[in-house]
Amino acid sequence: MSDPLPLGGGVTPGAAKSVPAALWQAVRRDKWTLTCAIIIVLIVFMAVAADLLTAIEGQGLNPDIKNLGPTGLPAEGPSAEHWFGVEPLTGVDLFALVAYGARVSLLVGLAATALSVVLGVLIGASAGYLGGWWDRVVTWTADVILGFPYLIFMIALGAVAPVEFPRQLLMIVVLGLFGWPRVARIVRAQVLSLTKRNFVKAASAMGGGPWHVFTKQLLPNLWAPIIIVSSLTIPSMIGNEAALSFLGVGVLPPTPSWGRTISTAIDYFETDPLYLVFPGVTLFLITLAFNVVGDGIRDALDPKAEGRG
Repeated sequence: MSDPLPLGGGVTPGAAKSVPAALWQAVRRDKWTLTCAIIIVLIVFMAVAADLLTAIEGQGLNPDIKNLGPTGLPAEGPSAEHWFGVEPLTGVDLFALVAYGARVSLLVGLAATALSVVLGVLIGASAGYLGGWWDRVVTWTADVILGFPYLIFMIALGAVAPVEFPRQLLMIVVLGLFGWPRVARIVRAQVLSLTKRNFVKAASAMGGGPWHVFTKQLLPNLWAPIIIVSSLTIPSMIGNEAALSFLGVGVLPPTPSWGRTISTAIDYFETDPLYLVFPGVTLFLITLAFNVVGDGIRDALDPKAEGRG
């Protein structure tokens, strides 16, 4: 039997025994973590229920110049008909832009994180368990990728990619491929520690193959660090998607995007600041919330992390 192993390398007294228990412990003992968990739930609900919420509001993504004044700016601010106001020049409902933009950001963030975690776990675990030349190749490759300016590469790739190619899929693949080294490093270090444990040596001595050892002995002890690094990777991926869309190489119009909305809103900040405030604050809250909840889960799984700051 293998015991759950937190990031610190062993079960610390008082540490939660599972990720759900760690999350529950984190939100119970820290109101700030609870608040951020509620923020995540609300924004995810807004993204999933965007169709329902915009139907309740009675608006959508269709331009409506009747909402604009003579100068092309919104005729009025937030109201019962337009909860966040409207977009300058087009009259598109701003709440609809934010809600549907949340779908894009969360889809790219979660999918890119999932791809990077799967690759990182498989590559990192194999490097730590097999060692030798494969471990050296993985370590060298991870160092190179971590030092590579992938945002510049993504900008160049977005500029030459065909317009008809799905940009969300492109961002998921590129961000996922450039995101695995961080996961692989953590998993590799954990596996190197686990392979010295008696239960892993016993499984190998009894004829267990690499796949059996990985799935039955190593993987159950890797879930804690995997969940922690995933929760801390999601906000990074969401921020990268917003940055790419802000620079004009992310999702293309008419697909809503927080990054593109923020980029356009900068030109209207002095005359219509709410156009920038709502998508900007939403992006800030979701990235902050994931980071805080991830830290809370980490501390609950390994209370010694609190002392390390």
